[in-house]
Formats: sequence, structure tokens, C-alpha cells
Amino acid sequence: MAAPSDAIDPELLEQFFASRHSVRDFDEHRPVDPRLIDEAVRLAGSTPSVCNRQAARVHVFEGAEDSARILAHQNGNAGFRHHVRTVMIVTVERGLFAGAGERNQRWVDGGLFAMTLVWALHGLGLSSCMLNWSMTNARTDALRQEAGIPASEDVICLIAVGHAPADGYRVARSPKRPLSQVLTRH
Repeated sequence: MAAPSDAIDPELLEQFFASRHSVRDFDEHRPVDPRLIDEAVRLAGSTPSVCNRQAARVHVFEGAEDSARILAHQNGNAGFRHHVRTVMIVTVERGLFAGAGERNQRWVDGGLFAMTLVWALHGLGLSSCMLNWSMTNARTDALRQEAGIPASEDVICLIAVGHAPADGYRVARSPKRPLSQVLTRH
């Protein structure tokens, strides 16, 4: 395979990254085309993974009732749950990781996949909000039961997906750290 010859225009790249925000207010009357979900998941399949194991899995729930049923298991969405019509659960197949040295790798691979998926959704014109899954085993088992997720899959996060309202939406004002606080050159 040949190396890429053309970089993306830096201005366009900056615009793309700067234009994505976590959206918590979705247009309830504009359903998400399932083909866009399929395409986003396909694109996210290019995410790097340890030894190219590709352990990520995605469970999609569509419609107000199913979305609310799934979101009821996660604590951070009570204020906007009623606007969500599509929710994804990103999981990883636990059996693809072995030994103490890989005990955290599934969370790394799953997180990388989830972020790539969110960028793909954004590129396809969909808005999203990542919802963390830091729950007890009992709460995870309850979600697995509700969602039909096999016991062999670990839940990484939930993602609310939809179209942002055409008349605008609010985003959290979270200033980003300056480069000097993030980057250390050695």
C-alpha cells in the first residue's frame, strides 16, 4: 500500500475538529438514517487495535422507547434522555485479550474505537454525546440483560446519536487546555 501523498488542508482539518461538540439536544422529529449508522461503524472499523484483534462491537437501539429503556441504566443523561432516538453501546469481546499484561487493553481499544466512531458520525453529519460507563458489575449485568449483550462483552460506553436541532443548540463551555499543558517534548 502506498503512503498517502496529500495531507488534508490544515484549515479544513482544524474546522472539522473544532466543529464537533457533545450534543445533548436532538431533533426528535428527524430520525437517524440506519445507513449512516452502518457507514459510521464501518469507518470506525479502521481503528487501530492491539495485534489487529478488532475486539469492538456496537449494539444499536432505535426509537424513543428503546433508547429511553437503555439510557435509564446510565446516570448522565436524565436531562436530555427524552430527546434521544438512537443510542449505541460500544463493547469489546473480552476473550480476545489474555493475561495480566493485557488486563486494561480492552478499555484502550474500546475507547479508541468509540472515539473513531464519534468522529465518523460527525463526518457523516450526525451529532452525538458520549456517555461514560463507570458502573458496578451488578449495574453492568442489568444493562447486559436489558440490551441482550453477551456476558463475554465488556461495556465501554454509550453514545447518544441524532441530528442537532436546525435552530441551534447549547454546548458545554469547557475551555481546552493549552498545548503547553498537554505536550512535553523530550
